[in-house]
Amino acid sequence: MSDFLTNLHLLRPWWLLALLPGALLWWHLRRSADPLKMYRGAIAPHLLKHLVIGETKQGLFHPLRLFPLAWLLLVIALAGPSWRAEPSPFAEQQAGLMVLLKTSSSMKAQDLPPTRMERAVYKLHDLFAVRGQEPTGLIAYSGSAHLVMPLTKDTRIIEQMAGELSPEIMPVDGDRLIDALALAQEQFDRSQTTGSILIMADSIDESQAGALSEYRKKAGLPVQVLAMGAEPQAARAAVAQGTRALDAAVHTLTVDDGDVRDLVSGAKRMVKEVSAQQAGSRPRDEGYWLVPFIAFLIALAARRGWSLQWL
Repeated sequence: MSDFLTNLHLLRPWWLLALLPGALLWWHLRRSADPLKMYRGAIAPHLLKHLVIGETKQGLFHPLRLFPLAWLLLVIALAGPSWRAEPSPFAEQQAGLMVLLKTSSSMKAQDLPPTRMERAVYKLHDLFAVRGQEPTGLIAYSGSAHLVMPLTKDTRIIEQMAGELSPEIMPVDGDRLIDALALAQEQFDRSQTTGSILIMADSIDESQAGALSEYRKKAGLPVQVLAMGAEPQAARAAVAQGTRALDAAVHTLTVDDGDVRDLVSGAKRMVKEVSAQQAGSRPRDEGYWLVPFIAFLIALAARRGWSLQWL
């Protein structure tokens, strides 16, 4: 009960101002509905009560008695009482995906033709074919991290720009995944949206494990890794320590689009879980609970034989 009272608030409190016109309307109706109004100024009150034939008192369920309660409930419902939260119904549809593509010299290796870098571009094509035109961004990283394209629904331009990337155009060779993750977090914060991160890399430098673990503790974005090695076990081993530090799901390459389908379904599932855990961003409007009570009071007031003279 204490939690209920602590969390109780109104989403649209300005509707409480409608209580004032409701009170004025009730006062006007009450005066208009007085059957003895025309006689009260002409006959003394102590004589008038003896001249009245029949009962003039209003019953408990008279419309004039029900009106204030119905109006109060209606105003409270319109004000939007809320005491709990729920995930946004559009969280999954609006979720973005930031791709971190490792662009170091090791990505030129040819486990199987073509190079790992070229294979990554092919997988991006498969990813966009499965995922459709949902918000996607691209960051290239090596010894430094650089934003190639912010979150956009134009996946064609991302694919084109990814095809132009190569280790030769990067300022410094290396593996600064932590910088790429920080840059991805910055893009999500700037766009004020949620989503997940996909790392496409052939290895993760073990020296970053501590920094990656700290990043995971601070950031709530789910991470997946597509290991860009041709041999699954070796590919998993090359990224193992980094993925453990990030608590990231690892996927290995397949000859078909099975790997990217797993990535897309995994991203949707993880974003849904994060949205459920962070449900406080969307308070739930509970005003609809009052609708049956309002309808019941209106039905009572509309019973045959009961009427109000508005003028």
